[in-house]
Amino acid sequence: MKKWIKDIFLTVAIILSFSVLSWAGNWEKQGNYYCLTKANRNNFSLVGAGPNKFGSKYLKYDGINFLVQGAGDWQDYGRLNLEYDNIFSVPISRGLKVDELHLLAGGNYSNSYEHDGLMRLYGDKYFYATLTVIYVYEDGAYQELSVPVFWDWFHIGPGVWKKNGAQIKSLGENPVRKDCNMFHVTFVNPRATQALKDILITDSWIGDRPFSDVFAVTLKSPDIMEVDSRE
Repeated sequence: MKKWIKDIFLTVAIILSFSVLSWAGNWEKQGNYYCLTKANRNNFSLVGAGPNKFGSKYLKYDGINFLVQGAGDWQDYGRLNLEYDNIFSVPISRGLKVDELHLLAGGNYSNSYEHDGLMRLYGDKYFYATLTVIYVYEDGAYQELSVPVFWDWFHIGPGVWKKNGAQIKSLGENPVRKDCNMFHVTFVNPRATQALKDILITDSWIGDRPFSDVFAVTLKSPDIMEVDSRE
């Protein structure tokens, strides 16, 4: 085989290898669940409003494991960057099959209705938003699922809202942030047997005032993914 042909094959192999590693190094495995890691800021790049003082690296709610604690040198626990209308693309390999996506979300201290005179009539002690997940399939179809979220200060207590495979459950107060609720959000894939191209996460807010405080992501997949070893 000519040297230039070998060089092409080698280059393609390196690119494919990097592509696999780029998504494989994002996950830690527990049973059939995969936790999005916080080894670096690539995923949870938005600085969180609360300090990084979870009692352990992992939390479990409703039988689902979540990786919640940031790296030791982080001053916060990090969250998905959904500012300025950003859409977060969950780092999965193309063709992966996913049963469910789970999020832990909390409030964002800085939000208020100061920009909206009408809503300000109702007070500035509670906030409302919508978190949305879009499953994009390889055949070109997509499915959008959304849940409403009440953020901090407004203590709604325990409760569950669900519709069409989307569910949000109040977990009470965030254990590391005062006066802030925490929620377990579930999005069941309505076409779980179909190969995925992307999973996208976005929120409902406008411009530089996101309500999102998604600080942990877990997915359930019947496929075998390459993962980092769990500590």
